Amino acid sequence: MESNLLRATKLRIIRELNDTIEQNPDYRDDIKVYHKFPYEERPMHGVILRNSSATRIKLSADDYAGDLKSHLTLAKAETYESLFLDWVWEDSTNMTDHIVEEDLSSQITSTNTVGTTRLFYTQYKPIIAGYNNTDIADNFRQVDITLDGEVIHADMIDGKKGAILIPDAPTVGQELKVSYYRSKFTPPGRYYVQLLDELNFVIDPMYVVDDELVIEKTTGTELTASLENSGIYGDFDVLYTKKTDFSEKIYLVKDTDYTLTEAGLITFLNALPSSTSLYASYRWVGTTMGPFPIPKDYEYDNTSLPGVVMSFGNQKIVGDKVVIIVYSAREPAAKVYSGHWSMSFDIEVFTRDPMELSDLTDFIVDDMWSRKRLKLITDGLTIEELNPTGEVEEPYDNNTTDLYYKNTINMVIMTEWQRFVPYLTKLLDYDTKLYTYMKNKDYIITNDNRVLELNVTPINKAFEVKYPKIGYPKIY
Repeated sequence: MESNLLRATKLRIIRELNDTIEQNPDYRDDIKVYHKFPYEERPMHGVILRNSSATRIKLSADDYAGDLKSHLTLAKAETYESLFLDWVWEDSTNMTDHIVEEDLSSQITSTNTVGTTRLFYTQYKPIIAGYNNTDIADNFRQVDITLDGEVIHADMIDGKKGAILIPDAPTVGQELKVSYYRSKFTPPGRYYVQLLDELNFVIDPMYVVDDELVIEKTTGTELTASLENSGIYGDFDVLYTKKTDFSEKIYLVKDTDYTLTEAGLITFLNALPSSTSLYASYRWVGTTMGPFPIPKDYEYDNTSLPGVVMSFGNQKIVGDKVVIIVYSAREPAAKVYSGHWSMSFDIEVFTRDPMELSDLTDFIVDDMWSRKRLKLITDGLTIEELNPTGEVEEPYDNNTTDLYYKNTINMVIMTEWQRFVPYLTKLLDYDTKLYTYMKNKDYIITNDNRVLELNVTPINKAFEVKYPKIGYPKIY
């Protein structure tokens, strides 16, 4: 975030300088990096980092960089300040999992000489399109299949069901293996993150389920059916039937055609049409997750919600709450405004020995420029200059002739800032069908009496650029 760059960058440089000192066995046990001179105890040698100035570099007139498409966005809970999370990111390294050579041979059936099945099902579903790609797989290029070690291509992939149709039916004794990607990403929904106390936070999930297949083929005589989940919040449920995937949806009317319990039990009040598929879309509230330890200022958590990086700021108020919205597919999540800063820092090296001063200065310059520079570039910090400016002497004790020897290394870093202005393109609480069931409720009470607000708003209002009107003002 724009207002935190000096502090965050300074803390990062201190961490990198300490790591540099750790690489040298002559200095690792004695020298520390400070952000100011330690007056309580006068060390014999050390390093002090001082930030001197920063210049803003504009990339465009209004700093607008583009739109971000993501599975994630932040929202503000209606009665809370929602300040402690700066932003949420997709954790690309933990969103997907590559299943390598899963053995499907046990599903092979055949007579003595002829195979009898071509359709096989994977252990995990849905199958997704590839690494860091959460789209549902729908073609043979997204799945690798071998039969007795030879590569074959599927005739059909139904990623949602985890189904694979191969060209020819194998016989018992052959070895069929498949490699594919599955999602490890947090399920779609809302995640209400709340600071429980000064050390811990908890997460209350409200999951969103769209188009769950309840009955694959109806008979028209069904009296009941069950959803896959319990804890149903009934004001959001929608049931509909379809003859085929391309047919129009025929909606059932709640309390006229069916009833639904919190446990997920559907009771049909009227007979279903026969030879159709029954689908359900609904919301269900899960159990509270946590407590999890609160990260330090400007650090992140990527373990509490799989595939989600939560970036914590320094505005932490006990009891504050923010909402993370997880979409099933990547959608426009925020406008992105960005620019650069050119920051100048002074690294002050001081010792009691002039030769040690030269050696320590050379070591810091060499390690930061050669070993650290490329690593920092990947994190958005580009070291442009690293110049020792000259040695000076300073009295260690005014009553004696003892001296400090100092050298200042001037570091110029190009860093970037980004500000995200989220907007909600898909309100999870309502669409043309769900809105009729809202009943003016704006909150949910969980089983442990925690409150989840439904009316959420973007964290920030969108930037507004005003242009002068054409012509001159009229004078009356």
